[in-house]
Amino acid sequence: MKIRKLSRITAFAAVGALALTACGSSDDAGDEATASTSDNVFTIAYNGDGGHQAWVDATTNSIKNTLGINAEGQNYATFAELRSDVTERKMTGAFRTGWQADYPSLYNFLGPIYGTGAGSNDGDYSNADFDSLLSQGQAAATLEDANVIFDQAQEVLFQDLPAIPLWYSNVTGGSSENVADVAFGWNSVPLYYAVTKADGTPVLVNGSEPANPLVPTNTNETGGGKITDLIFAGLVSYEADGTPVNELAESIETTDNQLYTIKIKGGTTFTNGEPVTAASFVDAWKYGGLLSNAQLSSYFFEGIEGFSYDEESELTGLNVVDDTTFTVQLQQPEADFPLRLGYTAFMPLPAAAFTDMAAFGENPIGNGPYMVTPGSWEHNVSIDLEPNPSYSGVRKPANAGVTITFYDNQDSAYNDLLANNLDVLDAVPDSAFGTYEDDLGTRAVNQPSAVFQSFTMAQNLEHFEGEEGNLRRQAISMAIDRQSITDTIFQGTRTPAKDFTSPTIAGWNETLAGSEVLEFNPEKAKELWAEANAINEW
Repeated sequence: MKIRKLSRITAFAAVGALALTACGSSDDAGDEATASTSDNVFTIAYNGDGGHQAWVDATTNSIKNTLGINAEGQNYATFAELRSDVTERKMTGAFRTGWQADYPSLYNFLGPIYGTGAGSNDGDYSNADFDSLLSQGQAAATLEDANVIFDQAQEVLFQDLPAIPLWYSNVTGGSSENVADVAFGWNSVPLYYAVTKADGTPVLVNGSEPANPLVPTNTNETGGGKITDLIFAGLVSYEADGTPVNELAESIETTDNQLYTIKIKGGTTFTNGEPVTAASFVDAWKYGGLLSNAQLSSYFFEGIEGFSYDEESELTGLNVVDDTTFTVQLQQPEADFPLRLGYTAFMPLPAAAFTDMAAFGENPIGNGPYMVTPGSWEHNVSIDLEPNPSYSGVRKPANAGVTITFYDNQDSAYNDLLANNLDVLDAVPDSAFGTYEDDLGTRAVNQPSAVFQSFTMAQNLEHFEGEEGNLRRQAISMAIDRQSITDTIFQGTRTPAKDFTSPTIAGWNETLAGSEVLEFNPEKAKELWAEANAINEW
């Protein structure tokens, strides 16, 4: 696998998720790390533009006070600079990492991050037993069976700790006095279609300018994703708890988790009147997976036969049977493949899109619950979405539309919410963590979301390889007082991690064997550190 392009979680991490790095310290933010753990300093690298210093300081202080070693943060000026050193393998210590689920599956938190050679395996972790369990899970007869095996894979991770789990990030948000029926989904996103507003005007929500034209396979950040999720409908969509429900799929069938036969509902159309057919999906996916099209979400198609990161190769595993049926042949079994099909990358496209994809992205033709009001997209300002009268799916709008204002910062959006000039806010700024629940009362939201936060230490770091490395990783994990940090720094908007996934995902288990390494245990941490020193002095 190639190093995967930035996903929605990566973009999110720049402004509030997490990723730690025990890399060398430097006085200048963004300089290449040169002082490593061999200098007896344990460092956590973070991006200064993401508001991470407080928790990094608290975490390194907890490690320092428990183990009696030097520990400190290393500030990179920007998220881009941090990620550059991570992807170029310049880190000489640990680095901050995080993951927001693309789709509600345990595997989505494990395979892409820790599988040998996986696209987001920033620490180059490799364990044959772990890889084997991932494969066994994907080949399991049911998702329930798969989750049992994925739990066993996590137990391997607890032994090796390729990343140190820290906490789950809660979704924090709220609504104005002008709206009702506001709910947030499993992935931190409000269910905008369900919001009601008594005065019959569009619901006013916050957002950010899309990074690219609105083409589903080239949209991998939250600004564009918020819009494409509303103007397109795929094979499945997700209920608030992450349960998948058929949207355009009539059925998704397989006998071996490798060959899938998908039947879609007939009679639906795009907003230009063009029918949605099996070819609408197959052509869109083939476009998204073709190397020369350089789509940011191309990696979602890497499991389909014919996909290549290195040469021009069509997705030969996709075949249209008739107007309402197509088949998908995967390169290997994937039990959770149907769960992925509600993600943006798997949306259908009308034939009109392929005439001029760039122009289409500026004036998208979708098939979802909303459509872009013609001429309303004022770049870096706002965009208006109105109900799609031809939509008949499970996300029927309960309001007159959605107006998304692109804010430069969350503080401005929060102030507009307090003034009832914004109806739904999907992320409270750090500055309001201590007050927003009192400010908003029952209109405040603070609930678990599908965001896992950690820090990673590459497998080849001095003092962090082999038996010595496992002992030190466990010691550092047990030296972190997660509960105190989430209480004092995040004021209850984070929850100490119990595993490597998220409590919002079906199959989550907080009592896995080996998970005691995530508990604050100063005496055990010191004991493990001493055992590591007996192998090789720190």
